[in-house]
Amino acid sequence: MEKQTEYNSKISFFFSGILMGAADAVPGVSGGTIALILGIYRRLIKAIFTILESTKNRFSSASQAEFRLALAFLLPLVLGMFLSYYVVTKILVGPEDNPGLLLRNSTAPYVFSFFFGLVLFSIKEPWSFVKNPRITHYLLVLLGFIIVSVFSVLTFDSNGTNSFFLIFGGALALTAMLLPGVSGALVLLTLGQYTLVVTSFHEGNFVPIFYLMIGGLFSIFTFVPAMYFMIENHIEVTMSLLTGLMCGSLITLWPWKSDYNSQGLSYNIGFFETLGSYSTLSILLSVIFALLGIFSSSFLMHAAAKRKIRDGSL
Repeated sequence: MEKQTEYNSKISFFFSGILMGAADAVPGVSGGTIALILGIYRRLIKAIFTILESTKNRFSSASQAEFRLALAFLLPLVLGMFLSYYVVTKILVGPEDNPGLLLRNSTAPYVFSFFFGLVLFSIKEPWSFVKNPRITHYLLVLLGFIIVSVFSVLTFDSNGTNSFFLIFGGALALTAMLLPGVSGALVLLTLGQYTLVVTSFHEGNFVPIFYLMIGGLFSIFTFVPAMYFMIENHIEVTMSLLTGLMCGSLITLWPWKSDYNSQGLSYNIGFFETLGSYSTLSILLSVIFALLGIFSSSFLMHAAAKRKIRDGSL
């Protein structure tokens, strides 16, 4: 019975990884957002922190039990993320001669609409940890919103194959992937590295991926301990900022844009301009996909609670 429960947990973690990997493939959504919806965000940060601490302590006997538990959680999760990221980016980005769903004007609004609805409904999740909202908390929400808003309109001209810039991009992207509301894909898109990274990942060109991973390791060793400290000691402050970050991501996920391409995030177009640029059927379908996103977020939260995936208070 115990082995069956352990097996079921690993399957749950694997499918959680699949959902997180799919989210990481879309500019504007992060795996951290999905982890928050699934109720495993605190466990994710704690597990990575445990691995780091065990490594620092040279796997002392006192930390071995926690190390094994953290590894049992992270291995199926990361496996699911890599598998999902590979498949989803194939579908959403695709090769240059056959652009994926995210790069076509005919299908991209529906993809963005789905994730817009999913994130919109899940904003209440981090805010629910702020039991007694004060002016400080509202200001932190505003700060988070401004951070993502500013970042979403930035575009850098870069040499994608420059090793330093790839390391820099990897550090920022992994930090963003672990932060609900901040998208690693958006960071890479802003830095002009999104297509390079996705193409290299699919074609087995591991040189850019290697430099990206160096940056990612730097992020893990610096960001995770800081985030773990904030969650453990300043939960309401942390969740207020994350709420703002998720609100800001809705700007990135606005379904209707001037164009859809992988070289940068195009500007959003207003509602009235949308009426003139898209058919009534297309707009109606976008609304339906947004509602599907809302339903999916609600379903994931309910399913996570029912299967007791939620780890304690987060």
